[in-house]
Amino acid sequence: MLQTFWPGSLQARLALFCSVAILLVSLLLSGVGYLQDCARLRRLQLQHAEDTVSRLADDIDERVRSRQVQLEQAAANLQPSAAEVRSQAEDIIRRFRLLKGSFNSIELYSADGRIVADYPALPGRVGVDASDRDYFARTRQLLRPVVSGPLQARGSLQRNVVMFTAPILDAHGQFAGMLGGSLELSATEFFGDLRGMSLGNSGYITLTARPSRQLILHPQREQLLRVVQPAANSTLARALRGENGSEVSDGDGGNLLVYRNLHNVDWLLTGVEPTQEAYAPLADIGNEYLVLLALALLLAVPLAWRGAQRLLQPLTALQRKIRAMPAGEDAAIAVEGCDELQTLATTVADVYAERRSMADKLAMREAMFRALHNTSPLGVFVCDADGVLSYGNKAMLAMAGMERSASYWFGRRWLEAVHSSDYQQLQADWRQWSRDGGSGEFRRQFRLNHVRHEPLRVALRCSRLGEGGAPRYLAVLEDISERETTRSALQAERERLQGLLQGVGDAVILTSQHDEVLQLNMPARQLLGVKLEEAQGRSLSLFVALNLPERGQPVSLAMLTELHREETLALDLLGRDLRRLPVLLNLSVVAATGDMQGYKVWVLREDAARRRLLSQPGEAERDSGTGLANRRGMLAALAGLLADDLGSTQPHCVAWLELKQDGVPLDNTQQGSEAQLQLVAAVLQRRLRNSDCIAHLEGGAFALLLYRCQTGHAERILQSICGEIARLHPAAADSSALTASVGITALQAGDAVAQEVLQRAERRSRQARVAAADK
Repeated sequence: MLQTFWPGSLQARLALFCSVAILLVSLLLSGVGYLQDCARLRRLQLQHAEDTVSRLADDIDERVRSRQVQLEQAAANLQPSAAEVRSQAEDIIRRFRLLKGSFNSIELYSADGRIVADYPALPGRVGVDASDRDYFARTRQLLRPVVSGPLQARGSLQRNVVMFTAPILDAHGQFAGMLGGSLELSATEFFGDLRGMSLGNSGYITLTARPSRQLILHPQREQLLRVVQPAANSTLARALRGENGSEVSDGDGGNLLVYRNLHNVDWLLTGVEPTQEAYAPLADIGNEYLVLLALALLLAVPLAWRGAQRLLQPLTALQRKIRAMPAGEDAAIAVEGCDELQTLATTVADVYAERRSMADKLAMREAMFRALHNTSPLGVFVCDADGVLSYGNKAMLAMAGMERSASYWFGRRWLEAVHSSDYQQLQADWRQWSRDGGSGEFRRQFRLNHVRHEPLRVALRCSRLGEGGAPRYLAVLEDISERETTRSALQAERERLQGLLQGVGDAVILTSQHDEVLQLNMPARQLLGVKLEEAQGRSLSLFVALNLPERGQPVSLAMLTELHREETLALDLLGRDLRRLPVLLNLSVVAATGDMQGYKVWVLREDAARRRLLSQPGEAERDSGTGLANRRGMLAALAGLLADDLGSTQPHCVAWLELKQDGVPLDNTQQGSEAQLQLVAAVLQRRLRNSDCIAHLEGGAFALLLYRCQTGHAERILQSICGEIARLHPAAADSSALTASVGITALQAGDAVAQEVLQRAERRSRQARVAAADK
């Protein structure tokens, strides 16, 4: 039971969580309810204040209107002339004594604005000139009743009054005088009654004359006639402009302010109620919500505790059934009352079954691992960071002669079996590698001490097992003693072979069965222009390009191996500068069984005789003026290419180039034309490859045979050549520029006659010339 109340128990934490959740929900609901009630109360209080002030405004409006009507009707009953008003003033004022109940005093004004009679009579008031008063001027001008703003009466008393006026008209409707009634701001007849009105217990009302913005009613008399200064665009400023409104002020503890404009007079009624009084019920509402929160807190703890206890009852049953599970049985666990716990119980049962299955698999793998390692020819051992052995298979123990003393070695450092000549360096390397965390693979070659035999040369590969826990390392030992002996013998044989190759004057290249370069002697390096380090291990075809001399057709290394082995063959070697070098090739293939079976020996020597022949070409196929081939030479080269069966397997192009000067085909009989042709020939020889055939046919016509060249690439080359020809200006020739029209055709599968191919290129040149002339 005590454990149930412990904070670490699931029931206590669940009950605490539920209690906090109930409290938070109650707090949230109470807070939302309190805020809504506060907002509702504020709206109701403001609405109540607005209704009260509106009723007061209607009442004051009615009082003002009744006084205006009384004064207007009294003045309308009179139709004296202006002179009669002055002469009969006492009689006229005596007729309106009853108006004294609505006003503090009644005054009769002549047409020129002087007071001619008053009631009750005050000394010094009769004879006062009021013609400059605004209310008199407005009444005389508008001929209708007027209510003035607050003003100070003239005379000995200097009273603050508000004047109600009505015009007196004669029989002709002309202004004959004015009847006025005054209300003193400090008297009790009108403003005294209003001063007693209030909003609530401590609220009050004020009246402000909108035109002058002066207070004419205020509970504090010293505030009378004070000019109101509202903030720009405030509610009070809008109210003074004639709008109704309400607001809650922040100053003086906060007040509810309601503004209502009167209809019959330019007055603004303001109702003021302190917010402390208006919002007093909010404290009661807050206390009620606090009581509700306290009740929720008191009820949340026992309810949450009881609910958690009922929810966790299936856990006890699950605990009993898990403890009661017999070892090795796959009986399912059934828990009633909770789907989640039933899922957990099923998972636990599956975990037990999987655990047993994995244990069986691990045992099987361990047995297979040990059987494999015990039969493996490679030595395998496991050690820690200090090199202490924890496992070693039979091959590892046999390499170090430890078969009979295996129990002695387990628990000792494997470095103790290393030969003394390698021990210091290997120990330092192992210590550094293990200190760095065993990243990567540790590879070394060293000698092991053998108890009964000579030390063995072994290769070690070691890597870390896993990343977590104490570092452990798996190492594999391989006996490389025989391999090292074989490698030394092979190295000696290669050195002897290299010495023989260097003593040969011809270029000798040794390649593997797959034509990968293995050795190059010095003449071969000079002939190919490559270093041994650059070529070794790479295909020979990357550095050697051989052509048949008669046709200029390239020949592959595979074809030479298949058809021309063990014979001397005359070929053209295409150098890096694309120049052809006549050579003699002799290819031999190693037939003896062994590691070098299938290796190829390529022997290249310069063909001096053919080189001399090429340096003196036949006059019959050469143009004497340009040094290029003539038509016969071009047709011979083209015929040889068409006769070759492999000529159609690669793209070849034939181009016809014709020169013009001032739109007229160039004639080589003209003066200066020979120099122009030589310049054009030099451009063609410089821009085209040595393997391509260039021929001067007749006049300004040239034929070009471009080997292994796509049509698009040929067009780009010849466009560039035409641009360069257009910029030629021989000093001895006409100053006008040369132009060239070009026709290009590609060799096709059905081509058999060289002359037809050349004519096709000529036709296309002619079509290009016509198309250029039409533009």
